Amino acid sequence: MNDTILELNTSLDQSDMKGAISGFPGQIKDSFSIMSTWVQKNNYQNIENIVVLGMGGSAIGGDVARVIAQNDCTVPIFVNRSYNIPKWVGSNTLILASSYSGETEETLSAFAQCRERNCPIIVLSTGGTISDYADEYDLDKISIPIGYQPRAALGFSFSLILILLNRLGFVQNEIIEMLEISIESLKVLSMELINGENSAYTIAENIHATCPIIYGSEDLTWVAALRFRGQLAENAKMLSFHHHFPEQNHNEIEGWTVNQDIMNRFSIIWLKDDEDHSGIKARMLISSTLLESSAGSQLDISQSGVNRVERLLKLIHYTDWISYYAALLNKVDPTPVNRIQELKIKISKNK
Repeated sequence: MNDTILELNTSLDQSDMKGAISGFPGQIKDSFSIMSTWVQKNNYQNIENIVVLGMGGSAIGGDVARVIAQNDCTVPIFVNRSYNIPKWVGSNTLILASSYSGETEETLSAFAQCRERNCPIIVLSTGGTISDYADEYDLDKISIPIGYQPRAALGFSFSLILILLNRLGFVQNEIIEMLEISIESLKVLSMELINGENSAYTIAENIHATCPIIYGSEDLTWVAALRFRGQLAENAKMLSFHHHFPEQNHNEIEGWTVNQDIMNRFSIIWLKDDEDHSGIKARMLISSTLLESSAGSQLDISQSGVNRVERLLKLIHYTDWISYYAALLNKVDPTPVNRIQELKIKISKNK
């Protein structure tokens, strides 16, 4: 190792991203408390599909909830990252408008279109314009605690959606029980990774000067790959890319052929789960062998757990810690997103 974890400049973490990441299991627990006092005002009948409106940290909460619920939910769930909504969205579509700040431009645009189509809407936010609209139109609203970066409030954003869908009868109790059971094991994992030498730090040390290519499975770990890419970008200020299996084998694997000097700077990260389809396991193993001479390095990441919900959440939490340590190794503060803020300011001036 070039450095040890004790030599990291933790003073770079000016806004305590470390505390925000370690608070992930607590956010899930607090979500149960929030929903225990939530009172539903409106009825939601004849719902044929569910659409989560969101961007960035708010949208990934919808993705995580969708993946966890996908084998159980009585109707399909979609996540809409756009100014516009699909033509099939209508009065039988339940809209979950998720914006941590309440000011997300794209979400507000999609929200207005959903209003025009008489969609039933529930708002999830800390406040802002979208919460004002919820009050004005007498919509159901769930208040998310303030004080976090949107990406650091994932424990709230996905848990509140899952518990809400359970309350409305779209998700069975078993999923919610799995979610609650996962809290304790997430706490244990967090304690393992918060101090001292640990495997998340070792992985960060191996990849922080590379461009990671993250591969997950279509059934489950693709959402952890998507989350990991976002966290490496926002926390560690690193470019990375992700794809999923088996689709990778039908196109991207051929891209690992030329420009060896570039590929030497790539690291491949395989996100695996015990219950991946046997075909996925075989394809990942064979692909890893085929790409051995192409990528600069390869490593596997997986997590143990009594059910798929626990394993997925531990995988997400584990890779969040990797992004935190990668930020410190890259000598950057993991919290500020200066380019995103600059972009928002320029867009607002351009209207």
